[in-house]
This record gives sequence, structure tokens and C-alpha cells, in this order.
Amino acid sequence: MQKLTMKLFSVFFIVLSLLTSEFVAARTTSPFPGNLASASRYRGDNSGVYYFYVTGATEGSLWGTGIYTDDSSIAKAAVHAGVLQPNQQGIVKVTILAGQNSYLATTANGITSGGYGQWSGSFSIAADDGGENKVLPAMGLGEFRSCIGCVYQFSVKGGTEIGALWGTNVYTDDSALEKAVIHAGVLKNGETGTVRVVIAPGQKDYLGTNYNGIASGGWEAYAGSYAVSTINGTTPLIPYPATKENPLPDPGGLTAYKGRNGAALYFTVKGSGSGAVWGSGLYTADSALAVAAVHSGVLQVGQTGVVKVIIAAGQSSYQGSTAHGITSNNWGGYDGSYSVASADGNNGSIPDINSAGSASGQVGQPFSYQLTAGDNPTSLNATGLPEGLSINANGLISGTPKVTGHFSVALWATNSTGTDLASLSLDIGGGQVTVGTLSDCLFNWAENVYPSLFSPPTRQNNSLLGYTYRYYSATNVYLATRGDGNVYLYAPTLFGGDITNVGTMAYYANLAGCH
Repeated sequence: MQKLTMKLFSVFFIVLSLLTSEFVAARTTSPFPGNLASASRYRGDNSGVYYFYVTGATEGSLWGTGIYTDDSSIAKAAVHAGVLQPNQQGIVKVTILAGQNSYLATTANGITSGGYGQWSGSFSIAADDGGENKVLPAMGLGEFRSCIGCVYQFSVKGGTEIGALWGTNVYTDDSALEKAVIHAGVLKNGETGTVRVVIAPGQKDYLGTNYNGIASGGWEAYAGSYAVSTINGTTPLIPYPATKENPLPDPGGLTAYKGRNGAALYFTVKGSGSGAVWGSGLYTADSALAVAAVHSGVLQVGQTGVVKVIIAAGQSSYQGSTAHGITSNNWGGYDGSYSVASADGNNGSIPDINSAGSASGQVGQPFSYQLTAGDNPTSLNATGLPEGLSINANGLISGTPKVTGHFSVALWATNSTGTDLASLSLDIGGGQVTVGTLSDCLFNWAENVYPSLFSPPTRQNNSLLGYTYRYYSATNVYLATRGDGNVYLYAPTLFGGDITNVGTMAYYANLAGCH
């Protein structure tokens, strides 16, 4: 019974790779998209480990066996090495190696590799073991566009003079990361640190703002985006302009806002006694805001403060009056109006997000959150969602998270009068299971993830010859742990009559989130 066979070991891991094709390890960073799966771009980082999403391929160049030239197709090497099948999508582990003096040609798993002489760089390939990708240097993020929600870490030095920037909270993916980290408040100019980037879908428009000494540009529809935060995801969102938290400068008059009736907007104003105003309570849209703020009693002359402006429809006539030392004028019909009040944070007719400000979930477990807002929003959106989650047109955020961490997700609600922004504090855990022993946790995890192999599920442990095991009668399978720290499988009906060491308990504890 103690005989261990490499044949059974290999067969089990082929089955395991198929069973785990939809299982996601509890990572904090994502594998790189397949378009970055080129080992030669990492040449020289010997022993460096990278994880990629790839689809097993039968086409492409391939030289070597076990160790391949770094210009070989990783997708084809995955099939040759038995890590993936043709057209099977999965995650592969690639280790960068030094160049070899020669590369062996073989045929394996239906793929024939070529032989080659000396080459300057190499790689090996293995099944996914749930590891993390490296911190990358700052680079253009357009190459990551295909992996929506993927989470990566970059080492960045903030720079005010580096590149261009479009957007606020969510940036076009051709925006300079060195500048975005300053605008978002993650790093200061000249400061170096590790930041976290979440790849976001393209947006219909990007808001330009001036924040932290950086002016970002506005832009219309663009195909790719990203959000940036501190390494632990705690960066606060930049408030939407014209809110109480982020007031706009005094616009003079309010003619640019005509038609947004009922919207409450906020401006920083210095009260003035010089300028024309027409009306009382409701002022014509071209009236000087600094004077109307004094006339309405919200500010005094020379006093600076944030005022609330409510946009209103045009009136057939406006009645002048004298109040607080200001005399306003009469006027006839005009096509836009506004009133002035103290800043109270109310949005008026602009949507007001009222759904919960926090939510939590677990890697590999279904998640849902409903974004809601008052005042009849016509559009609901969220940016900065981690991999596996997305939002639909009705504001439902759902899916199965693939990465762990804390995420400050920007929630948006828009109607014809304006946009409200709120932050969702989203915590995704690693799926830890509270059990009495590590063996219990591993057995329970295996039953949940591989129900076709470990059936029917049981919570009954047994002991024999140093093994702690569970027996699954439907498949005639034994799953065991032992004091040597390894996991064992005995499945005579499926694989033959040997007990097989299938890996360490520590390895599976990492996959399962057992502690």
C-alpha cells in the first residue's frame, strides 16, 4: 500500500487540472492576460515566476522539452508539458530561466517540439499553484485592457511632468500612471511607492478635474480604463465637482447651468456688493452669484464660503428688492433662474445614492450588491470592481470574485440634472473555513470543489496506520492526510491500487484558505 507511482501522480493531476479549471485561488493580484505571455520580455529575471491566463494551443513555435527557448509559445508549451489541453483556458505558472546550451526535441501530448542549440533565454511551465504575480515597473496600461477587473501592483514614482492624464477616479488607460497617482492622492510628486491598479472597462466619458496640483483632462468615450489606489485600497475617492465636498469656483453667473432645473450645485464664493442682480429669492441666471449670495443673506460682503445654488426654470418676471445692503433690479421674462442657500450637502434633483456604503464577499463564492439612488437615475455605474464582478444596467453588481483585498469602488448615479458619486467599501476575503483541524478544512474544501470525485460528501474522519482519512462510497475513493504533512489519494476504481502522495498539506491549505 505504500508504493507511490509517478503514473498515478500524473493522472491525478491531469484530472485535478480539469476539475480546478473554474476554481480560483485566493490571490491578491491577478494573472497577466495572454497577450503578455511572452517569456522573452522578462529575459534576465532568472528564477522569476509569472502567472498568465492562456488558452492551450497547437500552433506556434516551440523549442525544447521541460525547458523551452524564451521565444517559444507559452500557450503551446502548456499543451506539450501537459498543463493544459488544446483550446482549454487556464492559468499557467512560468519560471524565467537562463539560456541553455541546447534544447531537446520531443513529442508529448500530441505536440512535437523542435530541438535547438544555444539560446540566450529560457522558461519552464507548470500548473497554477495560486501564487502571486510580481510588482511591475510603471508602464502603459493599454496592454492589460482585455482583463477587466484584474488587479496588479506597480512600483511608481509620482511625476507631475510625465505624460498626459484624462479622467477622475477612473482614467483612460493611456493616461500616465506616474501622474494619476498624484491626482488620485496615492503618492506625492517625487515619492516612490507600490500602488494597486484595477483594470476597468471603457467609459462613455471621463471627467477632467484639478486635484492635488494635477489638472486632468476630460475626454469622451474611450475603450479602456483603470483605477489606482494605495496597496491596501484605502484611497478616498475624489468627490464629483460642484458637490459640497468639492465645490467649483465662482462662475460669475449661472447661464451655463440653465435647464438643469432642481439641481443643487455648490460653489466657493466671496461675497460682493459690486455687480448686477435681477430678482429676489429667484434671480435671473445671468445675475452675479457673489452679489446674489449677499442679497440672499447667505454671505456678507468680503466673506468667502461655500454656497448652494438651486437651478430653476425661467420666470415671466423678476421683482427687485433691497436686502442686506444690496439692491436688486426688476426684470421681465428670462429663460433661466437660480436661488442661493447655505451649503447643506443636499443634491436637489440630482440622484442621491442611498445603497449601503460597505459590502463583503469571499473568493470563489457568488456575490451581489444592488446600487440604488433616489431622484430617478437614468444611468448607474461602478468603477474599480475587482476581477469576477461586474455591474449591469440596473445597478446590480454581481459575479464571483477572483481576488482578495479591500476595494474603494466608485458608484455613479446620473440623470439629466447631474451625477452623484459615492464610495463602496468592498472587502473580499480568501474564503477561510473555520474548522477544528487542518485535515477537516482540507477534506471539506475538496468535497465542495470536487463533488464528482468525493461523493457523497461526509464529515466523518477515520484513522488507520497513521493516516487521517475520509471514505467516499459512491466513487470508492479515500482522501487522507498524514503526520508527514502530505495529502494522499487512494482511488482503486479510477486509477489503480496505489496510495499516491498528491502534494503537501501546506500547498492545499493555501488553495483552500485553511489556517
